[in-house]
Amino acid sequence: MTKITVIRDERIKKVEIRGHAGFAEKGEDIVCAGISSLSFAAGMALERYGIPAEIHQDEENASFAIIPNWSDMTEKQALRTETILQSLVWALEDLAESYPRYVELDTVRRC
Repeated sequence: MTKITVIRDERIKKVEIRGHAGFAEKGEDIVCAGISSLSFAAGMALERYGIPAEIHQDEENASFAIIPNWSDMTEKQALRTETILQSLVWALEDLAESYPRYVELDTVRRC
């Protein structure tokens, strides 16, 4: 199962993805492919816009994380980051709803 954790307060602080979905054999798993495509596209968008964020990928442990550095952003970068990350979360929520046996998404709200 792929476990996705979204940590947020008024903004998304971190999106962390861990594990293989197990929908099909590795290399043929459409659920993993969807999650990977969405998360890599979000990371690439942040990088191409020059947005300060930490992007961690560990293929060996099947993990990926995006951690935006909000305090280092301009107002324009913050708006772009909110748009990119919220779109990612909505898409991942849709996958979790469509494949509940293979994807679990938890949102952790911090004050």
